[in-house]
Amino acid sequence: MIWNVYFEIAALLISVVLMLSDLWKKHLPFRSWNYFSWLISLQIVSCFMNIVACGMAKNPSSYSITAHYIVNIAYYVSYIMQIWSFAIFTIAMTGKSKSIKRSTWFIFAFPYLLSFLSVVLTPYTHMFFYIDETGLYHRGWGYYNTWLVFLAFYILLPLSYAWYYKVHMAPNRMVYTIGFWSLSLTGMILQGFVFTDVLLEGIFNAAAIIIIYLDIQNPSQFTDADIGIYNQWALGEVIDEKLEYGDPIDISVIGIENFPVLESIYGRRKLMRVLHDIGDEITEQVKGVNLFYMHRGRFALLFNKNINHKEIEQAIRRRFEMPWGEEDGKVTFKIHITHLGEDVPKMSIREIFDSLEEGLRIAEMKDNEVTENISAARIEEIRAGIKVERAVSKAIRERRIKVAFQPIYSTKKERIISIEALARLEDEELGIIEPDQFIPIAEKNGTIGFIGSQVFEQVCSFIRERDMEDLGVRFIEINLSPIQCKSGELVSDLFNLMDRYEIDPKQINFEITESAMTDGKILKEMMNKIIERGSTFSLDDYGTGYSNLVELLELPFRIVKIDKSLVWSYFNGTSDVLPDIVKTFSSRGYEIVAEGVETHNMAEKLRDMGCDYLQGFYFSKALPADQLVSYVYNNRRLRIMEEMRL
Repeated sequence: MIWNVYFEIAALLISVVLMLSDLWKKHLPFRSWNYFSWLISLQIVSCFMNIVACGMAKNPSSYSITAHYIVNIAYYVSYIMQIWSFAIFTIAMTGKSKSIKRSTWFIFAFPYLLSFLSVVLTPYTHMFFYIDETGLYHRGWGYYNTWLVFLAFYILLPLSYAWYYKVHMAPNRMVYTIGFWSLSLTGMILQGFVFTDVLLEGIFNAAAIIIIYLDIQNPSQFTDADIGIYNQWALGEVIDEKLEYGDPIDISVIGIENFPVLESIYGRRKLMRVLHDIGDEITEQVKGVNLFYMHRGRFALLFNKNINHKEIEQAIRRRFEMPWGEEDGKVTFKIHITHLGEDVPKMSIREIFDSLEEGLRIAEMKDNEVTENISAARIEEIRAGIKVERAVSKAIRERRIKVAFQPIYSTKKERIISIEALARLEDEELGIIEPDQFIPIAEKNGTIGFIGSQVFEQVCSFIRERDMEDLGVRFIEINLSPIQCKSGELVSDLFNLMDRYEIDPKQINFEITESAMTDGKILKEMMNKIIERGSTFSLDDYGTGYSNLVELLELPFRIVKIDKSLVWSYFNGTSDVLPDIVKTFSSRGYEIVAEGVETHNMAEKLRDMGCDYLQGFYFSKALPADQLVSYVYNNRRLRIMEEMRL
């Protein structure tokens, strides 16, 4: 039988070009990339051996039967290995091949081994094919059954595995995975059952490999367009695979100080060109390292095994002492370096990136020429923070943010006159999470607005369900975070809730910290809109920020709450500014709340100092709603009894 080999020759040429292109480009240390190189090699071998076998079939008597068997066996062995490699590559793309047990791998490899043996032993069994006395090729008695079982197993199993773990794959990767398997299978069916005298499997497999190369294995998606080296996504993919397989991770990050400022001075275009030169020079000069550009002037160096990171870091520091760029526009950078060694236990990409970010922050704060090494203890802190963040997100989704109320005592009326609503969080795994743990995390990741919304709705419900006048409570104080204050929807969201619960805005006093005063004009506009409806404002935690007193006085606050740190420093003798602060604000008509009151002596002295309200554990800790109501009524009853005794 004579076969048409033109498609196979085209497939061979395409595969060779892909191989050369693959060899020319630098590889990321992915297992799937290594499998891909192996896959192209097998494609080239199988196409070549198939062409040779068909060429020999044109004049079979010119070659020995042994030669016919050797060439055909070489073709089938390489083709079987190619299908096997397709399957392994598919599984490797999920990043979950490490989870497969050794016994499962043996089951997975068993059909491959049987097919391999059936091909190798076919000169004796004639199971797969045989060569007759004249040198003609014939399919064997088990050819179709063997191929059917082999292909069904190695197409359905890896596709099923990929589908099961599709959430771990890039969004388009599952589509392309199905695509290249469909092409490969189409070629087999057409050649085996439709165009039996035309070699089509090779060209269809080449098309499948092109899909992998362009859409899955494409290095451009892992390359920073400006700098020309691997980007942060590539770094995350490499680290993720290393974590999955338990490979050591030894990484340093170089951070350019004040990069946003430099970008505004030199312009983004020029700075990117300089960073491109930096990436090229480090890549060329530093061996045993994979270089990545993360963002905002930060480069990551992922070290290979047995590489001395200290020597490389010192060399890079020396190079950065000299300017970069062209003669007409040289730029000098000051850098900081942090290092996460392979001996530090790691569990996730998130904790690695967070620890590197924190390490750079500390290095910049110390401002020295020493690399900031990240310790195992620091990783544990990051890990604990991530757990808290997950607990916060879960609580927000499940609407489990609770509210506790802390009473505020009036020194003039000598009774509880207002209460502060405080967010509380309890997690099934972590237990009670303190506000100073979860509030900063929520402010950082942007979920503080959801917490504020849930707290405010519960406060509105509390007011509607209780007689505030009977309680003697003029208003409830609610914190607004700096992020909430920047939202253009804040005012409408607040009053929509108040209208829904039929709440008088006068019963709400909003608290804002000094950190929210970064844009005084926008903040003032927002405050005036709310004040027009009847609510009021307190400046919360005064003394913890660095606000300008003149700017502060221009904002429409009615109450100033002095932070407990200033109160405590006065009573422990480390600072004497508290009376002056109270006098300054009182003289300008502000009502003063002193926080952190813990003893009778503190309460007496703060009252005599001129504080209008007192808040702290001396009166009560933050209580659930029902306990707060009981406390207020009991406090009133005790005061009445004391007056009766007098």
